[in-house]
Amino acid sequence: MRICVLILLSLALFSCQEKKEVKDHLELQSKLAGIWTAKAFDGKLYEEWKLNNDGWMQQQGYYIEKNDTTYAAVTQIQKVNEDIILFSVIENSNPKIFKAVSREENKIVFENKDYNNPFQVTYEFLSGDNYRRTIKGYENDSLVEYEFSFKKCNEP
Repeated sequence: MRICVLILLSLALFSCQEKKEVKDHLELQSKLAGIWTAKAFDGKLYEEWKLNNDGWMQQQGYYIEKNDTTYAAVTQIQKVNEDIILFSVIENSNPKIFKAVSREENKIVFENKDYNNPFQVTYEFLSGDNYRRTIKGYENDSLVEYEFSFKKCNEP
């Protein structure tokens, strides 16, 4: 009985400790954190961006068309050595890695010329409630560009 009380007291003390504040290494939390939606083709994209425990932005995204999830992805933006890297893992696909080739206060351009589609992903932060992602790539030897205008929302 005494051991149970000690364990419960220990758990209570640890659970009451103040949580360590995580540093936003790339200062993107104010621009990306939250739930976002965008019209895309015949459906909608849903994303949730969070600052993970390591201080990098991480996203879970879904594309829903006619009540069917046809695409799911996990993306992370982090710094590796001196480079800002975008890691994206799309369900049932190979992971893709892009390096930032340009960064301004409200815009980041990522590229990887080893890929045909996409080879470039651009994030433009338009306001606290809007951002635009542009994806460029080659489909059937033709350059294509897709633009998705995201709006922040309170629920998916």
